[in-house]
Amino acid sequence: MFPFRFPLPLLVLFVTLSAAATMARAAELEELRARALSLVNQAREAHGLNSLEGSDLLDEVAQNHAEDMLERDYYAHVSPEGETVQDRFRDQGGSRWKLVAENIATCSGCPTPASLERVEQFQEGWMDSPEHRKNILAEGLESFGFGIAGSNGTIYAVQTFAGPGEPPGLAPDEEPVALSPGEQTQEAAQAVNRLREREGLNPVEPSKALSEVARQLLPEDGTADSLIDRPDSLFDLLPEDQAANWSSLDVLAAACGGCGTQPTAADIRSFIEQWSSNPQNDQAVLQQDLTDMGFAMLANGEGRKVAVSLLGQRRPR
Repeated sequence: MFPFRFPLPLLVLFVTLSAAATMARAAELEELRARALSLVNQAREAHGLNSLEGSDLLDEVAQNHAEDMLERDYYAHVSPEGETVQDRFRDQGGSRWKLVAENIATCSGCPTPASLERVEQFQEGWMDSPEHRKNILAEGLESFGFGIAGSNGTIYAVQTFAGPGEPPGLAPDEEPVALSPGEQTQEAAQAVNRLREREGLNPVEPSKALSEVARQLLPEDGTADSLIDRPDSLFDLLPEDQAANWSSLDVLAAACGGCGTQPTAADIRSFIEQWSSNPQNDQAVLQQDLTDMGFAMLANGEGRKVAVSLLGQRRPR
């Protein structure tokens, strides 16, 4: 038995030292991450923007990418297999509807492991670059992650951002004000009528009845892939005493991701523009005999929005 007495204490000592080294590296990484988050929030607060919260998920996404670039010797937002930051975020369980952005940086001939000073230098470089600065100061962000990896004088650093985003098509200085269902219908009808006026067509009337049908078509689950719950007949969704009032009904649907949390006028303008730029949908919006329009929108709070428009031709009375 004597020859076998010594390996066990040596093994325990090795495991203990290894665990201590791992804990030390983890503590150092947390310190670097805390500094990275502080620097980003200082920049955002200086521009009147909300502070970001640190995210374990985004830390993991950023760290995995930093280590992958180091281990496989490449420097890009897209991996050799074609994986993007959105893919990495979703693979870790992130919402597919959120806005996700990424900054990367590298340093050759730098002391390793990375120091707080190196993190500060990376931040300064990102802020001096218009595209990287744009990500740091973007509206609609909530969370932040940071990863850093280095060896033999080479360091890779990654910032990862996520949030619900902002409504597309916001005009300069326009605030994303939430609209009530009735206001949404009015805004949609006005946007369509601007298009119809240019074509010399009669305006449509906003319809409360058609808007109610449009709301019934919205998916119950705000994360589902489907845009609408299409019935066999749109007329079946109308009250029996109203179905005979319409000679035709057409439905249009569209969705976006990273578009903010509340339904706004900017969203509606964007959806109408989508429909009008599609030849097939354009014909529905510009029907000669179109008389009424209903509209409804779903916002799931994570950045996804679904819009449904019901276009109707009322029978002559």
